[in-house]
Amino acid sequence: MTTTDELRRSRRTRPRAVTVSIVLWAVWLVVGVVSTVVIATLGWGLPGFGGVAALVVSFVLWALVAAALLQLLRGSGAARLVLVVIAAFRAALSITTGGISLAMVLLSVVAAVLLFLPSARPWFRRGERVVPDEPAS
Repeated sequence: MTTTDELRRSRRTRPRAVTVSIVLWAVWLVVGVVSTVVIATLGWGLPGFGGVAALVVSFVLWALVAAALLQLLRGSGAARLVLVVIAAFRAALSITTGGISLAMVLLSVVAAVLLFLPSARPWFRRGERVVPDEPAS
């Protein structure tokens, strides 16, 4: 029988750098979704089909970020890379606009760096496989 103490010891604890990074990514996500909605609502985006396509792509990217954040909580190294790639893509599209876009780029850079710090790396390593005991004959 498994005791409560054994369960507590077997659970991995998330490093503080990862927790701070997740909070920063969540802020980045919320600000990004809100700004996308504001731009679409006020008609500041591209006109016509180009605007609709850009809006759809934006929301697909934000959905990917949300999914990656959930996976990041579980220690997914792939989610870490997805976030960095999406942040780099968003940064390349918005680096010249300044203001909130520049703040978003800086926020994503800090959040990404935190995920690759030496203290955060163990969280993303795959756990060692547990081989069940052979049944007694």
